[in-house]
Amino acid sequence: MLYSPDMDNPRKAKLFSYAGPSLKGFDAVFFSVSFELDYINLIKMLMISSIPPLCNERQQDSRRPGAVVITGGIAVTANPEIISAFSDIVFIGDMEENLEKILYILVQKIFVTGRKIPGRTHKNDIPMSYRLFEELSAVDGVYIAGNSGNAGKTSAPKRSILKDIAQPAHSVVLTGGTEFSNMFLIEIVRGCRGTCLFCATRCATGPVRQVRKKVVLSIIAKARPETGRVGLIGPVLTDNDELVEIVEAINDMGFRAAFSSLRADEYSDTLAGLLVKNRQNTVTFAPETGSFRLRKKIGKNLTDEDLLKAVSLSVEHGIKNIRFYIMYGLPGEKIEDIKATADLVKRTAGLLKKPGCTLHLSVNPFVPKKGTPFGAWKVSPESYYINMREILTCELKGTERVSLKFDPLRNFYIHSLLSIGTRETGLKLYNCLIKKSLKSFGRYAREVLLE
Repeated sequence: MLYSPDMDNPRKAKLFSYAGPSLKGFDAVFFSVSFELDYINLIKMLMISSIPPLCNERQQDSRRPGAVVITGGIAVTANPEIISAFSDIVFIGDMEENLEKILYILVQKIFVTGRKIPGRTHKNDIPMSYRLFEELSAVDGVYIAGNSGNAGKTSAPKRSILKDIAQPAHSVVLTGGTEFSNMFLIEIVRGCRGTCLFCATRCATGPVRQVRKKVVLSIIAKARPETGRVGLIGPVLTDNDELVEIVEAINDMGFRAAFSSLRADEYSDTLAGLLVKNRQNTVTFAPETGSFRLRKKIGKNLTDEDLLKAVSLSVEHGIKNIRFYIMYGLPGEKIEDIKATADLVKRTAGLLKKPGCTLHLSVNPFVPKKGTPFGAWKVSPESYYINMREILTCELKGTERVSLKFDPLRNFYIHSLLSIGTRETGLKLYNCLIKKSLKSFGRYAREVLLE
């Protein structure tokens, strides 16, 4: 019986037939963490499941250790330290290449050596946890930073990089009870060709590796009896040179394709036509800022002309919803840059001449990411972000066909500290969660970041 924090959400409780939380009894628990705020959920899931969150507590009985907790994903690859107090293993990079090695060691040491097996006897001259983590530490990408890890590596290893994505990530369970309802999701590209200096994706998932068309289609074919919708996943889909051919083949198989992110300077008439053919009424671009000066500073090689051309193509093809991802609080930002963003939005809105067309702005504060060139950038006091939001809102007042949505600042400092923090940050978060006071961690994060 598995547990999800969503069980506590009244809107989603009906999705769960089992009312009691339990991960207890599992010998190993794997977490894939893409978003730093999910560290909070990870720790809560262990606490609610009666699994000691701290790895040194789980390993008190060296001959019969508790559940082995293994974390991976882009968030921990970018910053393995913050979750190291809770993870017996932090995996850095692509786990597919070494997953079988890890599972083999776990099976041999936990299921065979660590337990009584009928007809077998074993002498445990060396504590099992020592042998287990010593063997695991020899696997590329494995970082063992807990007490048990003293037998192995004491510094983060080189990132494990899978050269050929022959088995891309894809949906295994299809259900109407998820955000992407009854849609088969499949990865078609990993890494990003972009040069954005603020982005963890470029630093933690490169180089670019595209999934070949024949691999994508062979996997999708298995989902045909269950659904007619396929979602294509990747940092930037156009980094797969076969994107157009893949989508056309998906359509020939009777599926409709859904697109995630697209790059405006690689957008084409063909792509716009495919979006419409697949009944996608929204296209998303990420200019980040309307200031060309600031875009150059943050490594975003995109011109206003590229963006406006992409919007025009979309409108011509009948796409009614254009979405921009915008950031503020960027390194080196000035009031003039916020006004430049407003100006770009107004110019874009002027292109939305067809009835029903809307430009949706998703505006988020810049969060520094460890391992990026801007990882050490100091965030500003809350008053700065409030002021910049007010300026942008005022500049866009009265602009038709534009909707503006700001990401709340409520968790901004928590998110920022969890992105760049240390092992001590993770322990502080744990102590606050024990006291059921996430607000106190928010105050701590603000103090640390603004000192």
